[in-house]
Amino acid sequence: MKGANKIGLWLVDLDLEKNQGIIRCSHETKEIIITAVTLIRDINGKRVIFSPLRTSGTIKSIKKHLEI
Repeated sequence: MKGANKIGLWLVDLDLEKNQGIIRCSHETKEIIITAVTLIRDINGKRVIFSPLRTSGTIKSIKKHLEI
């Protein structure tokens, strides 16, 4: 994703079987990222719905909660 490093956005983990993933971003851009991903409607012509389940201060605690 071009320019993702400017806002601190990184895909940390993705589980396609559970349709879950972890996105890492800076605390300063968290609300912008949440809003942006919920507005995505399709990827390469395939309909998708992004629904943020949880936010956390650490990747470790989010992985524990989501069991990814």
